[in-house]
Amino acid sequence: MNSAPSSRLGYIDWLRGLACVLMFQTHCYDAWLGGQARDSKVYTWSQLGGTFPAPLFLFLAGISFAIVVGKLRQKNFTANQIAKKTIKRGAEILALGLLFRLQEYAIALGWAPWADLFRVDILNTIGVSLMLLGVTCWIVLAIAEKSRPSRPRAGNNASLVITALIATVAISTLTPLLWTTWRPRFLPWELETYINGVHNLGQPQSWLFPLFPWAGRSFPVS
Repeated sequence: MNSAPSSRLGYIDWLRGLACVLMFQTHCYDAWLGGQARDSKVYTWSQLGGTFPAPLFLFLAGISFAIVVGKLRQKNFTANQIAKKTIKRGAEILALGLLFRLQEYAIALGWAPWADLFRVDILNTIGVSLMLLGVTCWIVLAIAEKSRPSRPRAGNNASLVITALIATVAISTLTPLLWTTWRPRFLPWELETYINGVHNLGQPQSWLFPLFPWAGRSFPVS
């Protein structure tokens, strides 16, 4: 018996799998190797491979978002319905990221610092990025619905692409400023860290995944 054809796109699943493998091997070698083993070529290449998963995850999240929005528009979903569905999905991923932080803290209870509960990792960034994408998409589509009530989808693709590109350029441009002279110091560090990765260390940290610049990886393809 022939099974029904799947609507999933194989290349996206393969790329997600590749990102997972690269992420796993990077963390495993980092945890397992010590001393002179960290000076080996194996360790060097494993850590180099670890630079790909985060941007790849965000890029694929943007592609998936665009595909979902396209299908919802084909079903004549309104801007409000699309926003509700996409923002909810982003919130779910953010919640999973927070639960993962809680799990790690519980496992390391006794020696892990409480600040780890508020560390911005890749799941947090993907979740918030999808929520921002949902808000951006809602604004563009809602304006189209009001300006062209009889043909709300006319010209939307171009508007969405242009808006996404503008958002990407804005994120890239603002990142150096938000990391230095325009730091939002008025915010508690638990919130500021989502903007520039400051954590509780007083200065932005390059090993974290704040929205600036990481969210820019998901906007160009949306």
